[in-house]
Amino acid sequence: DGYVLTIADGAQIEAPVELQNIQAGGQLHARFAVRAGAGSKATIVERQTGEGAALVSSVSSLELGEGAEILWVIVQDHAETATHLGQFNAKLAKDAKLSLFVMNAGGKLVRQDIVVDAEGENSDFRLRGINLLGGETHCDVTMKLGHLAPHTVSTELIRNVVTDRAHAVFQGQIRVAQIAQKTDAKMACNTLLLSDEAEVSTKPELEIFADDVACGHGATVTEIDRDHLFYLMARGVEEKLARGLLIKAFLAEVVEELENEELIDRLEEKLDDWFARHAQP
Repeated sequence: DGYVLTIADGAQIEAPVELQNIQAGGQLHARFAVRAGAGSKATIVERQTGEGAALVSSVSSLELGEGAEILWVIVQDHAETATHLGQFNAKLAKDAKLSLFVMNAGGKLVRQDIVVDAEGENSDFRLRGINLLGGETHCDVTMKLGHLAPHTVSTELIRNVVTDRAHAVFQGQIRVAQIAQKTDAKMACNTLLLSDEAEVSTKPELEIFADDVACGHGATVTEIDRDHLFYLMARGVEEKLARGLLIKAFLAEVVEELENEELIDRLEEKLDDWFARHAQP
């Protein structure tokens, strides 16, 4: 089951379109197929949520026509007993722009695949991701990005916050075809570890067959800066609140790029709920 959505050529949809996949235990398997016509513009929110022990799979496919511009937001906050297997596929035509924002804030076993092909010249792909992991959650975000035409651009920025005994995984592969000269691609994964038992595994990859490109990748892992924590506590901020403020600052750069106040407010509510449960002294 699922939804099929077609956006007409030149359509400008102002209000976000929300695709919901809500489980109440058991199994739920869905497919979303979206085609954005040439010159169209829209925001699509994919909501993956529910309560109880469940096995959920979801496959989303997006085809962008020439000059289309899409912001796609995936918010996954299943119960801590659920397994979520998600896949997002996209193909970008000439001059198309896709901004993909992914937030994982639930589930016990989570796998989110992202497969994107920049097939048209001057196409632009941007990925921003936030993974909030607590308890014994295992969350794996795996991206495969193909630059298949000249003058294509991509930037990927993933921020992980990991506590308790959770394990975060990010695997990112950028493949630049021989024809894709003048490609500009950058990828980064930054992780904040909040406990001694939390783990993160990162594997950024570049596979380049063109000889006139600007590509780079990087990964960092760190703890909360104790000097910053001391600075706030010395000014009367309680420790749990101070830790929450520092975590929010770590994530703010990613969230604020959305430039949609309503979406930002909704996502910050999710962040506040997660902090209340996991940002412990």
